[in-house]
Amino acid sequence: MKTRVLLLSFLILSFVGYTQQDTCKVGLYINSIYDFDLEEKSYMADFWVWMNFKNGALSFQEAIEVPNAKEVSFSQFSTEKKGDIFWFSMKGKSKIMHEWDVSRFPFDEQHLRIELEDAKYDGTQVTYVADTANSKIDSSFNSKEWQVKSFKVWSDKKVYGTTYGNPELKGSSSYPRLVSELVISRNNSWLMLLKMLTGAYVAFLISCLVFFVSSANQDSRFGLCVGGLFAAIGNKYIVESVIPTTTTNTLMDNVHNVTFMFILLIVGIIIVSLRLFESGDPKKHAKSLKLDKWAFVGVAAAYVLINIFLIFRAAN
Repeated sequence: MKTRVLLLSFLILSFVGYTQQDTCKVGLYINSIYDFDLEEKSYMADFWVWMNFKNGALSFQEAIEVPNAKEVSFSQFSTEKKGDIFWFSMKGKSKIMHEWDVSRFPFDEQHLRIELEDAKYDGTQVTYVADTANSKIDSSFNSKEWQVKSFKVWSDKKVYGTTYGNPELKGSSSYPRLVSELVISRNNSWLMLLKMLTGAYVAFLISCLVFFVSSANQDSRFGLCVGGLFAAIGNKYIVESVIPTTTTNTLMDNVHNVTFMFILLIVGIIIVSLRLFESGDPKKHAKSLKLDKWAFVGVAAAYVLINIFLIFRAAN
């Protein structure tokens, strides 16, 4: 009899503990995303958050945080009861941290995430369910520079390897959260690519002109190469003022590096051609002229093919 009473008590306590966990339907509407800052690795977002729940003892006014934000503020709090459902809403403004992947610039896609995490109730007290039907981004976001490729929201739990001192927990703790992910891509990528690399391509063409200058004018030949090199370096500085330097090579880095190497190759070829030209041997003189002719074709073709490979690999 005593065993039955203990078992019944355990079942009652378990049921009571279970009913204490509330399920909240959480949604997010993004009004605007702006101030994309590649150097600061951040962007600004204005959004609305709402929650539907039945347990009137819950209060979310100071419970929500944005863990992937540098700055965040909430305002316009509102709680209303619609039938047996409590409807809580608030407006958020946040400076979100984002690691901009510009390795494929200007063909890059950015995955912008906003994470809303419960800092008051852990996973044993509250469970989030994403309101996928009403969670959206304002249609006015599409601009001349960016277009929306996809937008989705989902709910899960963030697990931490600490209990933060909570004596009721052991080993770890989990907190419910809502995650939204917006995937955007650039408009007019090909036009932007042309604008960014015009200087590098002009620098390469200037350097290629040396093959049409006689080896007798060696100062002019080396002057064109030096001019082309400085033009390429100048274009690289201009590009880096728009795209911050990263620890990985970007498409722009690869194109400029290839341009530098080919200008160096051209310098090496004209040195060999000059030695043949000044040898005094008619046969070597003829070889010098032939070298200039075929070097232009070979160098130009190789440069174009490598650029096509780099650009289409980034674009796809």
